[in-house]
Amino acid sequence: MDEQPAPRRGRGRPREVIRRAPGDGKPLGHRPGDDPPTTRAILDAAHRVLLRAGTKGLTLVAVAREAHVDVTTVSYHFGTRHGLIEALMDRLYATPSADFAEAAAAMTGPRERWHAYLEQVRRMYADGDDTGAYFEIAVLALRDPALRARLARLNTGTVRVFSEAIGGDLDRARAELIFAAVDGIELHRAIAGDDYPTEAVLRLLEEAFRPE
Repeated sequence: MDEQPAPRRGRGRPREVIRRAPGDGKPLGHRPGDDPPTTRAILDAAHRVLLRAGTKGLTLVAVAREAHVDVTTVSYHFGTRHGLIEALMDRLYATPSADFAEAAAAMTGPRERWHAYLEQVRRMYADGDDTGAYFEIAVLALRDPALRARLARLNTGTVRVFSEAIGGDLDRARAELIFAAVDGIELHRAIAGDDYPTEAVLRLLEEAFRPE
């Protein structure tokens, strides 16, 4: 394997996030929570900027200012704006998926895991900030081929981890349908606000897809 050149300070991407193909950043198994404190602090700042200023305001300069670091520090950790957005995608997708898989491993069966997943969904819905960030990133990714490729990989990986964690008779097609339903519920709930019957809809989802 050809050795990658060492990154220059404040320019380019660190070796582990150099893009090798569209949408191909850090490995999908990477958990943002395992990053060094400075990386996590910059991601926290990026999340706040995204919620306050939207994707147009999500620049390396704005994030550096929010994180109280020099912009070269942000560049060193994430390389480009794409690298920063990919890291935010990982936080919104890969981290909850990995956390659920870890918790599900200690549970007794598919039904207990399915109930635990729905509780995670309820917590996700209750967090308006995560919902806002999720939709901001998704809309941006639909307009950018490289980010869309990354998001597609994250979606596929998340569904696979979920179906394996639940077990039972949950095949990929059913897992994909569940995730589409969860995303659709979140979208309609965000649009309708307090008028949306979230609990009633989630109970129907629970009955419809309860695994054996």
